[in-house]
Amino acid sequence: MSRYAERINREYPVRRKPREKEAFRLWLVGALREMGYDPSLQTRETPLQVGAQVTNVIAGDPEKAKLILAAHYDTGIRTLLPPLIMPTRPATALLYQALTPVGVMLGALVLSFALTYPFHAPKATFPLFLILLFASLLYLRFGPSETNNICDNASGVAALLETAAALTPGQRGNVAFVFLDGGFGGMSGAKGFRQKYPSAKEKPVVNVSCVALGDELVILPGRYARWQGDMLDALLDSFDGVDNKTVFLKTDGLTYFPSDNRAFRFSISIFACEFIRGFGRIIVPRKARSVDETNLQILKDGLCNLCENVRNI
Repeated sequence: MSRYAERINREYPVRRKPREKEAFRLWLVGALREMGYDPSLQTRETPLQVGAQVTNVIAGDPEKAKLILAAHYDTGIRTLLPPLIMPTRPATALLYQALTPVGVMLGALVLSFALTYPFHAPKATFPLFLILLFASLLYLRFGPSETNNICDNASGVAALLETAAALTPGQRGNVAFVFLDGGFGGMSGAKGFRQKYPSAKEKPVVNVSCVALGDELVILPGRYARWQGDMLDALLDSFDGVDNKTVFLKTDGLTYFPSDNRAFRFSISIFACEFIRGFGRIIVPRKARSVDETNLQILKDGLCNLCENVRNI
């Protein structure tokens, strides 16, 4: 595992609560300064949680940069079902996600009947059902934190840090690095960044997430980025000549990647995946136990090339 991924996994494996995030940001800012950057913090109060804040870490000038490289650093709760991400099978992914609320509702219904039927109290069944449903909603706010966050998204943060360290002084002026908070909070960090830097709406934003494990690295342009021919050519040139892994640029079909890329108009997602018959390209975040060094090397080289190639776009 790379020095950055290993350090994050060892000392900052969970980054959900304010103190956990603050400790990680202190280390992240220090690491960026050691590379010669002058990072800044951008804080935004989230509208849905009174007094809650999200804080992005930014290295470079987003207004002058031609390219923005992004990765969220926060982590979420431990979901009842193992998280599965199926970017090329959105219908299957939505059906899988629906299993949780449907299961919760059925469980609350069965439990409410089981608790009231022996006491012949049918009038209490519906109120108890509502109480159990409300308790399940509280899980989303106060449930246990996910502890295996190597894939989502220590791997993306490590990839950006490796790239930031490898860039030459001449290349650094072309790019801004954004380490986003609120990826598990409705993309609140990404939305705050977009609000503060409106020019980001018209710039390519490469979102790196879930790159720890997989035989294939997929470059997935968003709906509008699919039509940016110059940018797609730059991506192909940047990742040309890769050995040992398949780097696939997918520009057709119905796709859905549930990350911060959705907050940006000209977004491009990069992730690692496996192919499983019936599920297509799939990411299983909990499966990763370390970050694939080959993936990080490919990403570092490719993103460094991209920072150079965007000069001509």
